[in-house]
Amino acid sequence: MPSRDGGPAVLHPHQPPPPPPCSFVHIMPHQYPTMVQYAPSVSPFTPSPAAAGGVKAEVRDVWAGNLDDELSTMASLLPYYPCVCVDTEFPGAVHGSSTPRYLRGPRESYALVKRNVDDLKLLQVGVSLSGPSGRLPVAWQFNLRGFDPAVDPHAPDSVAMLRSQAGMDFATMRDFGARPEDLAAGFYRYGLIPGGSGEGSLITWVAFSGAYDFAYLAKALTGGRPLPEKLEGFNALVRGLFGARVLDVKHLARCCGVKGGLEQVAAALGVGRAAGRAHCAGSDSMLTTDVLLAMLDMFFRDTSVLEYAGTIVDLA
Repeated sequence: MPSRDGGPAVLHPHQPPPPPPCSFVHIMPHQYPTMVQYAPSVSPFTPSPAAAGGVKAEVRDVWAGNLDDELSTMASLLPYYPCVCVDTEFPGAVHGSSTPRYLRGPRESYALVKRNVDDLKLLQVGVSLSGPSGRLPVAWQFNLRGFDPAVDPHAPDSVAMLRSQAGMDFATMRDFGARPEDLAAGFYRYGLIPGGSGEGSLITWVAFSGAYDFAYLAKALTGGRPLPEKLEGFNALVRGLFGARVLDVKHLARCCGVKGGLEQVAAALGVGRAAGRAHCAGSDSMLTTDVLLAMLDMFFRDTSVLEYAGTIVDLA
């Protein structure tokens, strides 16, 4: 997860026109175009509902060519692992604020999130699943196409960091990545997003400092539309897409007296990174899951963590 607090901008000289307006409850595509195959072979993951313990963790890269197969596998495991932890990677932040983060109110924070998410493109989505038997030993890392650092807005320092530290290959993503609209269609088709109204969903959605994560996912799931103008509209959109069981692990950590970013909270709880490296969406989603599970064991044995659902850090 790159810096989410502003930086130098490289703006596209000719912004494409916005997509036509539509309601987020009617955006599931009805046609799914043939996807480009990814050249390197990717061995299939064999699902097992009892595979949470004793198996080496791995991060599986997902491209256009294996998108449908991996989403199908993920969907088959949701009944056993209904807690979906997500992380997103994006090209930094090109809009900042003169108000320090700790002094911003929820509406000012949301306005900044909206400006950045509306103007930038999503690069990766990481998904890790967990449930009563623990964390599944695999995280999915969806690599998306559409971003070109030569022309698209980005924060240069963040893109350089994603290249050098996370090993992100933008040329490969451009040629073989999944289209955001195909990822969104798959989320609907396989039941992660129940038809644009998540009110009755039994899935628990989790992120760490999730304002940008849920904002970028909402943008993708609504066909790339700009986010709602006001915070109240965004909260309604998040509830409509993801349901009432939305948890922010950073908020939970604060409630338990543990402060800091993901790495700092993990270290404070004695949780190590099981697979991959920092600033890779799949690895960060798995680390967030492990932090959540550690907190449940330490702090929430006698309390339902869902009492804290619906609060996203900086937006509440």
